[in-house]
Amino acid sequence: MGSTAVGRRYGYSRVSTSDQDWTIQLDALAKAGVDDRDVYREKASGARRDRTELRRVLDLLRQDDQIAVFALDRLARSPLHLLQIVEEIEAKGAKLVSLREQIDTGSAMGRFFITVVGSVAALERDLILSRTKAGAALARERGVRFGRPPKLTPALIRQVLLAHDDPATTVPETCRVLGISRSSYYAALRTGQSEKHAA
Repeated sequence: MGSTAVGRRYGYSRVSTSDQDWTIQLDALAKAGVDDRDVYREKASGARRDRTELRRVLDLLRQDDQIAVFALDRLARSPLHLLQIVEEIEAKGAKLVSLREQIDTGSAMGRFFITVVGSVAALERDLILSRTKAGAALARERGVRFGRPPKLTPALIRQVLLAHDDPATTVPETCRVLGISRSSYYAALRTGQSEKHAA
């Protein structure tokens, strides 16, 4: 299945909480031919983008390498984030294999899958942007003032985090839509991220 060229085969395994274990994922990766020494294990939420082990294995990928996962939800929680990861893997000339969904991005079916994910991600991006704009408009209707100095309300922090999680939405665009300064954007982002990590 996929490319005939042989590169290195890596595995990535993630669990969210302490009451989960890696057994099912690791067994499946071993059966798929991934050496246990090449499996990168992560204990973190799938919503987090700054995952250390995922970053480590993605940085190792070279031409004709392969990264295998037990299931796509081990990589990402949203089509937008998944597409971002797949595009990085493809840009390195490597391939992604998901065992549960039987997807290999080196195959014709796998390439079709990327096209579908790309379409869903584009829709998700539009929804995020429209929600951000709608949230700002609603806040203004309720008398919330966006400007200097802005009040870091939970609603504003949520809108900034939402926009930040979308790689296609720029900081200037978010600031324009929300009517805030760049320094206010980063203040809201820092507050939101620290609250998320503390939760």
